[in-house]
Amino acid sequence: MTAWRAPDEAPPLSWARIAESLRRPQLGPDPHKISARIPEDPRRAAVGVILWGDAAGARKLVLVQRGYGAPHHPGEIAFPGGMVEPRDRDLPATARREVAEEIGVSEGLWELGCFPDGVAKARVRFTPVFFRWEEPKPSFRLDHELEQVLLLPLAPLMEAPWTIERLERHGLALDVPRLELPQAPLWGATAFVLKAWLDVLRECPDPGPADR
Repeated sequence: MTAWRAPDEAPPLSWARIAESLRRPQLGPDPHKISARIPEDPRRAAVGVILWGDAAGARKLVLVQRGYGAPHHPGEIAFPGGMVEPRDRDLPATARREVAEEIGVSEGLWELGCFPDGVAKARVRFTPVFFRWEEPKPSFRLDHELEQVLLLPLAPLMEAPWTIERLERHGLALDVPRLELPQAPLWGATAFVLKAWLDVLRECPDPGPADR
């Protein structure tokens, strides 16, 4: 299958539109989760969904690719994140700590809110914490278990050639989005959460200039 190659640049999406995409799920019947899967592990996790941009809006999404020799999820594309530790004050604090440990970003992260939880392959419930990041020249310091950081233009992801893959997990059939990238497929729990958010974002109106 041909990999989708994202354009180098794309128009920004306003921060007001991003905020609305995080507000809308909170008004739904089940605002705290989007997956039908039942987590078996009582522990919790959090991931950082970093939207890089400037005053005009969000331009790119930050993802990581695990190293091919990593003990967990080798070669897979994911959000930076991990398990809650006792020293973490809350789930956003977990996301901030993991982002700092995995890609070396600890300054300039402005918390925007959370999206409903997903469930990872390890049957752990994880919370996506969204951050606005306006570093003029983004740079990263990678953890030894990571292969690379990906900066994907945000707006084109809404119209990318996503496909749906039917997966059977512990007796439950799930329709999971999949996007073929040059580095590796974007699929699994990361794609499930990302595509769900992009679908909400697509339905959010673009505010007028006075509201941006």
